[in-house]
Amino acid sequence: MSSIFTVGLNALALLALAVLLVFAARRFVFLLTLFRPQPASAPAPSLPPVLLLIPIRDESASLSALFESLDGLEYPGELLQVLLVDDGSTDESPQLMDRAVKERSGWRVLHLPVNVGKAEALNMALAAEREAFGEIVYIFDADHRPRPDCLRVAAGAFADPRVAGVSGRTIPGNALASPAAYYSAVEALVHQLVTMRGKDILRLGPALLGSNNGYRRAALTQVGGFRPGAFLEDSDLTLALHRAGYATRFIPQAVSTHRVPSTVRGYARQHARWGRGFNDVARAHIRDVLSDSRLSIAMRIELALFALGYLDRLALLAAILLSALGIARLPLLIGIGLSLILPLAQIVGAFLFDRAPRAMWIRLPLVAPFFALDAATAAWALAATLLDLPRVWSKSERA
Repeated sequence: MSSIFTVGLNALALLALAVLLVFAARRFVFLLTLFRPQPASAPAPSLPPVLLLIPIRDESASLSALFESLDGLEYPGELLQVLLVDDGSTDESPQLMDRAVKERSGWRVLHLPVNVGKAEALNMALAAEREAFGEIVYIFDADHRPRPDCLRVAAGAFADPRVAGVSGRTIPGNALASPAAYYSAVEALVHQLVTMRGKDILRLGPALLGSNNGYRRAALTQVGGFRPGAFLEDSDLTLALHRAGYATRFIPQAVSTHRVPSTVRGYARQHARWGRGFNDVARAHIRDVLSDSRLSIAMRIELALFALGYLDRLALLAAILLSALGIARLPLLIGIGLSLILPLAQIVGAFLFDRAPRAMWIRLPLVAPFFALDAATAAWALAATLLDLPRVWSKSERA
């Protein structure tokens, strides 16, 4: 190898190692928070009025169970309105929505003639309101089934005027349906009970989820609403709200169940979309986040790492390749080892914390091949972003 090429490879190895060590330290810190209690929310003097937005596209098979679960929400009727948003459905969903609103008071439906994507559909629903009902805008996707107290528990967190966004916990109801569903469930468990709970404890801006999450309407309006065309409108708003001076919360007691992809293809498509979404978020926010002196140094670092999404997977792939070429082999092997051991430790910690059943434990070997698929999907998402491949919206696979 030429000396310039060798220097370049060593510089790349140093960069990959630095990324791996930063993310390893981050994982270790969040893992330690499992030993700390989460701070309780101050009792809400009263519940706020809530506009419940339900974006729907070709979900006829899910709607009966969805409407039943919404009927069961323990929230005062005079403080709750439901707006079903038909995002250009081509199946029987529009007819089912029309029938549902006729049978229920406080329910309405907005039919969009063509599919515009979730973010823009939500914006159009808010813009179409004749009267701006609801201090809080709360969102459930069509496959979510909130527990009766879910909305009441989540809405109580808005008693703190600094809080502009709240996410509850989402639990996959089909975790044992297939290997892909199992790994998705493991990811959700670690992301929520280790990472998001840890961020909430450390006041480091827990991420907002795309469903079972709510926004203070005034703050949502202040930051411009949902970014049109965003693959991850929730992550985009996480950063936008913090840059505007607000806080976010994760409330694990506010629980809804949902379905995760049960096939490898469904998993890969979903994660490729998320990967491109994180790339969009980083491009839109990371420079401003790092230079925003109103945010603490810790918050700037954490929001930047969050925006970089799957950078640790890309660094891991680079480290494996470079070590195989004999470049900085020992340091890279240390970084690779930490990047494999700490995620496993987080999984074990989350299983113990959540008292996971035996069926989850005995499937742990499935994590290895799907972790590799996860990293490969992150690489594909980066390539798709750099090549500016066509952006096609597709709904997540339903089991």
